[in-house]
Parts: sequence; C-alpha cells; structure tokens
Amino acid sequence: MFEENSQSDLVDPSIVRLTTAFAFAVSLAISILVPVSYFYFGLQFVHGKTTAQADMNSEDISQLVGRNPLMWHFETLRITEFLGGYEDTEIWKVFDVDGQLVAQVGMASIPSPVILTSHAFFDSGIEAGRLEVTYSIRPLAYRSLAVFFLSTLLGGLVFIGMRTLPLRVLRQAIEHASFLASHDPLTELPNRSLFNNWLINAIADVDRQQTPLAVLCLDLDHFKDVNDLLGHAAGDDLLKQATERLIALLDSNDLLARLGGDEFAIVQKSADQPSGATQLANLITAELSRPFDLDGNEAIIGTSVGITVLTDGSHIKATTLLQQADLALYRAKNECRGSIQFYAEEMNQQLLIRKKLESDLRIALTSDQLDLEFQPQIDLATGKIVGVEALLRWNHPTEGRIPPDQFIGLAEETGLIIPIGEWVIRSACAHARDWPELKFAVNVSPVQFRSPNLLELIRSSLADENVEPGRLEIEITEGILIQNTEETIAILTQLKDMGVRIAMDDFGTGYSSLNYLRRFDFDKIKIDQSFTAGLGHSPEADSIIQAVIDLGASLGMTSNAEGVETMEQARILKDQGCKEVQGYYFGRPMASSSIQELLADQDWMSVEAKAGGTDEATITDISTARMGTRSN
Repeated sequence: MFEENSQSDLVDPSIVRLTTAFAFAVSLAISILVPVSYFYFGLQFVHGKTTAQADMNSEDISQLVGRNPLMWHFETLRITEFLGGYEDTEIWKVFDVDGQLVAQVGMASIPSPVILTSHAFFDSGIEAGRLEVTYSIRPLAYRSLAVFFLSTLLGGLVFIGMRTLPLRVLRQAIEHASFLASHDPLTELPNRSLFNNWLINAIADVDRQQTPLAVLCLDLDHFKDVNDLLGHAAGDDLLKQATERLIALLDSNDLLARLGGDEFAIVQKSADQPSGATQLANLITAELSRPFDLDGNEAIIGTSVGITVLTDGSHIKATTLLQQADLALYRAKNECRGSIQFYAEEMNQQLLIRKKLESDLRIALTSDQLDLEFQPQIDLATGKIVGVEALLRWNHPTEGRIPPDQFIGLAEETGLIIPIGEWVIRSACAHARDWPELKFAVNVSPVQFRSPNLLELIRSSLADENVEPGRLEIEITEGILIQNTEETIAILTQLKDMGVRIAMDDFGTGYSSLNYLRRFDFDKIKIDQSFTAGLGHSPEADSIIQAVIDLGASLGMTSNAEGVETMEQARILKDQGCKEVQGYYFGRPMASSSIQELLADQDWMSVEAKAGGTDEATITDISTARMGTRSN
C-alpha cells in the first residue's frame, strides 16, 4: 500500500573503510601466520627428533669405539645396526676424526631443501669422529604450502565474514533506528514526519500529473474511555485493529499514517474528488463503527472524518493542507460525532479567532483580567442566604466581558484550565473571609480533577486563608466520574475526609447519575436548570424534580435547584420539599462586596414559611428588595 524510497548505503564511509582494513588484516594474518606457524613448528619437530636420535646413536658408537679403539672403522655392520631404521627422507653418515666416511645408511640422495644435524662421538673423552644426519624438509614444505592454500581460503572467508556481517548488522541497526524515527512503533504506520514528506511529494504530483488529491484526518471516538476502563493494553490493541481495518479499505496509491494518539491521516491519490474522498470516508465510518473484540470485551467506538481536497497545482504547503483537514475534523466532532466534514475557508478564520483567544487567555491569567462573581444560594425554609457559588468571569480589555462558555472549553483543551482552576480555588478561599457565615461552592473541571496536585491545592488554599474545610463545596459533573471511576471516588473520599463538601452538579443530565449516587455519599445534588425551566408548565418536569428531591432526602442529601427565575418556580420547589435554590430571581452573580451588602440586610429576602406554601407577597418583597440592592 505504501512504498518508501530505497536507501543508499546508510553506513558512514569511514566506518566501511575501517571495517574493511580490519577484516583484511585479520584475513592476511590467518593466511600467513597459520602456514608459517605450521612450517616453523614442523621444522622444530624434525630438528628435535633427529637431534635426539643422533644423540642416542652417537652414544652407542662411542661404546663401540671404546671397546675396539683401533679396529672400530671396520665394524660397519655393527655401526649400521646402531643406526637402525631410517626414512626415505634422511641420510645417516659416520665419519672418523679425519673426516673419512666410515658408514652410511639411508637414501643415496634426498630432495632439497634439507637440514643437517651433526653429533660427535668420543673415545676416552677424545673425539673419535662425527655422526651426521641429513633430513629433507620438502614434504614439510609441501604440507606447509597446502596449509597456506587452506588458510588463504579460510582468510578469504574470514574477510568476507568480518567485512560483511558487522556492516550488515550495523546497517540493519541504522535502518531500524531510521524506521523508528519515521514510523509509529505500535502500528508500524508512518508517523507525522514521514507523512509530511509524502504529502509534499503528492502535492508536487498534482502539478505534474494534473490529478487531484484528498487529505483525510480522523480519530477514534471514545478512545480515552477504552484506555480508562479496559487499560492501555486494550487501547493499544484497539489501535492495531483499527489500523488493520483502515489498511483494508485503501487502494495501493493511498497513504496512511498515525499522527499520534488516536489520530490518523490519509492521502488519497488517483481518485475523482470530492466523490472519492466522500466514498472512502463513508467506508471508514462504517467500518470503525463495527464492534471491536478487545480480549473478550466488546468496544464500540466510531470515528469522525475531516477532509480537504486539492484539485489544482496551487502552491500550498503540506502543513497547511494537513491543518485544513484537521480543522474539518474539529468541526465534524463538534457538530456531530461520527460525521464527515469538508474544509471550508471560514474554518481558518475561526482557527485564527481561536488562536487569538487562546493567546489573550494566557495574558488574562497573568494580567488581572479574571474575576470571580458569586451567586447567592437561598434556603427556602428561612429565606436567608446560606451559601454562594463562585463563577469565573473574564473582563477582556478590548472585547469586554467574555462569557465562560466561550473560553472554558478552550482552557480545557489547551491545559490552561489547570492554572486557571488553581487561581479560582485560591481566590474563592480568599473571598470567603468576607462572609465567614456562608458556604461557598467551586466548580472543578474534569481536566483539573485529573491534576495530581488537586488535593494539596485545596488543602493549602484553605490553610493559607484560615477557612474551615466544611465551608468549601466542590461541584463536579458526571463527566468526572465516568473517567477512572475508582480513582475518582478515592479522591472524592479524601476530600470528604478533609471535611470538604461534595456536590453533584447538573444531576440527571447524564446516563449513570443514580449509579454514582449509590457508590458515593454526596452532600448535595443540584437539579439542572433545564428541568427547573419546565416547572409549572410541564407535568413531566414537575414529576422528575419531585423524584430527585425525594431521592436526595432519602439519601440524606441536600437538593439545590438551579435557574430559578420566577416566583412560581420558587413556590413549587418549596412545596416539593426542595431545600435550596439559586437563580436570577433571587440574585444574579455579583461581586463579593455585593454579597456582603446582602448579608447586612437579610430582610430583602426573608421568606416567612406559612402553612400551605410560600407567601406570594413575601416573594414579591424579595424581588423588590433584590432589585433595589442591584441598583446600589
């Protein structure tokens, strides 16, 4: 499916030369030293043997001379018997003191080269003659020559082995390192770097061949959930299986790469566009929506696909083309998971706006542009403020006040929510000294909750401001509980052990809220304003809220209804047994100083409990006093 350019020799030429020289030296040493050593030690053996034999024979002749000093010259038969057997490569000769030949055994002549060994024999300590042994070493030379040929052959093999094997191993190691540098080790797909090189070549082909191309970016939906619930081994298995399915869908000219995490990219060539990209994207979404078997666990994920198409030879960078496809993927995921989205130019403008917003948000964190406002939480039984919820505000120097829904998501994506969340917790604890009789709630995002120093941050923030832990209420959403449930519950338990209160925010909007209420002892459940809005108009909404309030009461949890905007909603909630409310009817988010003013005059929101429900006139008085306070 994908081809790579053949690589020339990857090994440095100097290493090749050094390896060659070393291999040649070793092979030359084997070719020369082995036969030379064989000849040398063979020669030493022959010389030692003949010397020993000559020494023994000269002793025998010396005894013969001693017994017959005058006539020993004539005892050639006896002398010949002393010399004994001989080889056809040696000549034994006995000379008298005058150098006259007395006896000779062996060949008449032997082939050269030869070695000569001479040994004297004596009569009463006086030299009587000499015994000479001439030995031919031609057979040794022939054997040494044969050893030379064999050692030369061996040296050649050694040279080939030492020249080839280390370089091959080194080349393989370099190729492996090069592969790891340009490929994903898990799926063995090309990585982002190699994909960019491919894309550059593909863009050039659009110019040369006048054929369009499409770049598709996709990632796996719910991949993190698989990692969290089934473990990273299951996540790796999922990536491998997804890779196999993707490869099976591609043509031979298509290029597939893993850009990182669960994100993949495809270059589609030699297909009509945009129909070819649409067809491929539909196949991909259908194939990846089928269940995956992860070691006996069934996982259903799905994918979203972003596409950009290049139909002419316009001069565009590969990184720009990939960025366009990535923007389209971002739009597809935001609009509807499992969808397909083509790049449009306005997406680039949105990216620029988003980048500027991110840059401004970083500046805001360090230039005192962030602020906290607090929304009162009202006890319906007493009509008094019993707590506040801290809400983050961004006062942009040129854009004015930016709503949280425009930057909180961006902060979570970029990781800025970690320092921003720390600032919120510390600032809320600092403001809590302004109204020591109130509880105060702080929302913690899923990203911040996964921060390893969250517990220490909360502990130190309370201690630095000398605030009782029981006054702080941490609000979490179901999204936090879905991820690493056991670990999350362990952290919540530690927070409760510190004395901090825990509230489940937006109760009822998720799929498993009841399950989490069973597994953890929350202090408060907050009824989402989407349910509150239907009070008095929708019997279903009334029934749901009544059920939630009753459930909270049975579990010993305080119920808090958000988004109360009318007197009628407040009356119904009180009749249903709701303990706390908050919303625009009782007070919009306001500065900490305004909360102090409200506390100084609790009469503006005194709700006198009367039999049968909340007094309508009292609620009206509350509204009037509230408006008067806001105008101050």
